[in-house]
Amino acid sequence: MQIVNSIYPYPVLSLDDDDYIASSSFEVEFSLTSATSFKNANVHCKFKLHDQSLEDLIKRGLAGFYLHVENSRASYRKLYAIEIGTNTFDLEIDPKLMRQKVELSGFLLAKQEIKYHQSESINSELYGTNYVFPTLNVGDPLAVAFTTNVNIDDTDSFKSVTSIIKVAKSKSDCMLVDPDGEIVYVYLPEKQYEQYVKYQGMQEVILTMVILPALTQLLNYMVIFRNGDIDGQKWYQVIERKIKSLDLDLQDLMKQNVSALELAQKILDNPLERAFMEVQGVIESED
Repeated sequence: MQIVNSIYPYPVLSLDDDDYIASSSFEVEFSLTSATSFKNANVHCKFKLHDQSLEDLIKRGLAGFYLHVENSRASYRKLYAIEIGTNTFDLEIDPKLMRQKVELSGFLLAKQEIKYHQSESINSELYGTNYVFPTLNVGDPLAVAFTTNVNIDDTDSFKSVTSIIKVAKSKSDCMLVDPDGEIVYVYLPEKQYEQYVKYQGMQEVILTMVILPALTQLLNYMVIFRNGDIDGQKWYQVIERKIKSLDLDLQDLMKQNVSALELAQKILDNPLERAFMEVQGVIESED
């Protein structure tokens, strides 16, 4: 649903429209956070309304912000109601439902029937003085932010890492990597595993401390046993596809054009910086 320009039988606040005086405005700012190995992409939406009469309707519970999301490629369409008392909303991009280009449209809609509404912000040159709105029904628009297209990177961000690498507990004194199967098991000593479970919320740190060294060992394993039958295993195929998406292949690793550690960081989209930022966020929140 592309909202570019619309005509309503009553004044509706929008950019490039003369229904309201110049000091009134409504728009939505969008900022995209790209996907990482553990997290989907996220679009942060900030609703910006400047009009006293419409703000009063929100405070009285008669109107509210909404975000219409549509993705024609995946035949996805949904209207999200923004929580009362806030003007922000974070939209997680589920790659199963939204791909390539997502169309986002912000609205201020009536939440209840509204009668005899008046506003000093209405353009009197178009609607005369003391204009009274017709009765507005639930869902009728009061303000419209025209559609913005957000382009989503379809590049495989190794989201499937959790489907090929599983972390388990062992009685060993050190971390061990077992690649002898369709998926890889990373075994942690009992106390380390307990810490792993406790701090799973710090996903980027875990990615760097556990998955990065495990993946580095797997890459070396792929080179050492390249003439074996491991290329039929699921984990091997997933990693190989990711390497090719980086315009590299195992030959680069065998010829030492790239080291296993360097390639592992590329596959995981350079997790060290994100891990340090995650630690910094925790420290700042405790101060």
